Amino acid sequence: MRPSEFLTTLSKGKAGPAYFLRGIDRFLHEECRKAVIAAIPPDARPWCLAEFEFEPGRLRQELEGAAQMPMLGGHSFLLFSDPEDFKHAGDEDMEALKSYFARPSPFATLVFAAVEPDRRRKFITLLEKQAELVEMLPLNRREAARWAEDFLRQAGTEIDHALAEEVAAKFEVSNESRGEAKPSGVNLLWMRTELEKLLTALPEKKRLEAQDLELIVAFREEREIGKLLRAMAERQCSTALNLLRALLGSKVAEALLLWNIANLFRQALRDSAGSGRGPAYGGWSRPGNLYSPWELAKVVLSHYTREEMLQALRAARRADLRIKSSWKDSRILLEFLVWQIVVGKAPAGDAALGEELPAPASEV
Repeated sequence: MRPSEFLTTLSKGKAGPAYFLRGIDRFLHEECRKAVIAAIPPDARPWCLAEFEFEPGRLRQELEGAAQMPMLGGHSFLLFSDPEDFKHAGDEDMEALKSYFARPSPFATLVFAAVEPDRRRKFITLLEKQAELVEMLPLNRREAARWAEDFLRQAGTEIDHALAEEVAAKFEVSNESRGEAKPSGVNLLWMRTELEKLLTALPEKKRLEAQDLELIVAFREEREIGKLLRAMAERQCSTALNLLRALLGSKVAEALLLWNIANLFRQALRDSAGSGRGPAYGGWSRPGNLYSPWELAKVVLSHYTREEMLQALRAARRADLRIKSSWKDSRILLEFLVWQIVVGKAPAGDAALGEELPAPASEV
């Protein structure tokens, strides 16, 4: 199943018992997550939505909630993710999942998400066989062009398909293998960010033309974000914070910054495990690009332990969730995140994220 099919299924209210979102395009992962949330009426979300960061040995207890009918009726969604792609799932978790699939709840849908799981593991094999597999593969240039057309159309702006392909081509990333660079897909988040800026700069524009693309400053922005990532990789806290403030001042999307920070440390973790498969999708990976996560990951490995890299991924996820839960000043969260990663907070610092910052304002 393609992500577009998964999104359509959710929009029609026809979700199945379980899905396994597998693949390296994290923008599509996030789009699917948002679609799951959108499929639940806002007033039912406190009872019908549960998100879990996987912990070995706890799956059976968490699955018990799926068997219960949600308060006020409706349908529940349980989302499971893991920075290490369920690498540490044990026999107890395997048996819990097998038992659940033998009698899935009619009241709930399970959604497991993994970026690059080890398909030799029994837990992953079980997910692939029993859950509906959603391949989170990067869109090619033509598919991304159609996505851009739809995105712009929803904003009330048209674009010729050939021109949309030209836009998509600006955001193609590549897999580097044995010194060769081959296109692997389009970075949709990066492209969406630039299109949003274009719409802001041309609010009355109903149709984009070739000359309008001159306003896209993607490659300048790439270098500036790369400088921030390098400062973080080298654990230069003051420099990193100054670069972050400059990027926020120039209206760079917070989601893009968070995504690239997480992408950097995920790439470093992959390298530490000796995967040797080139850059994780989502980075700028053209040949000779000193700011690609693949290059910067080498710097991370010389300055961070594996546990610190895992902490960085978890901290980025918490910051992302807090920003989406109605924080009034997300700038504070981003600065705290950069400080927390670079300084290297101990595990006890995880609690400090909630203690040192005020509680988010509740939505009315």
